[in-house]
Amino acid sequence: MLVAIFICIAMMKCSNPPENCAGLDSATASQSERRTAIDACAAEAKQKPLDYFLERVGQLRLHDSRSDSYGDLIAAWNPDDLSQTAIVAKLFAVYKNEATSADARVVALRAIAALPMDKRPADLLPIEQVTVEISTLPSQMAYDRKEFTVAPGSLVHLILHNPDALEHNFLLVSPNALAEIGLAGDRMGQTPEGKVKEFVPTSKKVLAVLGLVSPGKSKSLWFIAPTKPATYPYVCTYPSHWRTMNGKMRVVANVVAPIPEQKGEKIK
Repeated sequence: MLVAIFICIAMMKCSNPPENCAGLDSATASQSERRTAIDACAAEAKQKPLDYFLERVGQLRLHDSRSDSYGDLIAAWNPDDLSQTAIVAKLFAVYKNEATSADARVVALRAIAALPMDKRPADLLPIEQVTVEISTLPSQMAYDRKEFTVAPGSLVHLILHNPDALEHNFLLVSPNALAEIGLAGDRMGQTPEGKVKEFVPTSKKVLAVLGLVSPGKSKSLWFIAPTKPATYPYVCTYPSHWRTMNGKMRVVANVVAPIPEQKGEKIK
């Protein structure tokens, strides 16, 4: 009986973090509020804030909505802390470990990209970065950009603007998977959970996800471009949109020049 009580108390302690700590994953929290939450969580766990946060990064799931905010946090971290040899080694291990989620690898690479050149792992000099902006076309069920080109393995920051009156999303998918994923999105429109899942099909052929963007809003997505040169479709999977609302990301070797430190090429 006493053992059961102690276990219950321990579980309650773990499941009820400090109030400030609980705000880390709040969708409406500011970056400073998230950092305050990290400090509170780390203190509760008796860890250094960056060590604690790296553990959280390693737990990110595939297509995790927290990955962009986590990446923003770590890219703005104190460079002296981020440049420690042990921390750089941890970041590189997360980035190279294909068993971790793609989202965790993106956050790790964003942190490495924020490091001074002399602190980066030798095989990540330089890191090619590119920003791509795409807008929906009002009342046309289409993106304004039908294709763009990136280098294999580059760090891509995609920004989707939605001036349309309808919601839209953005999924990057495997070569030749456009119709398969589009039809799967159509079927999700016939289920109660479709909207909850933002019409994102569960499939290994979905490589990157930017969830539904409300009318008049913008959202961004960071992802690592595939290393295999090919043409990768992107598509809105809101039911019935995919047939006209799609485009192509071409991964072509030697097309993007090395990016200067802390700067990215912007594609409009």
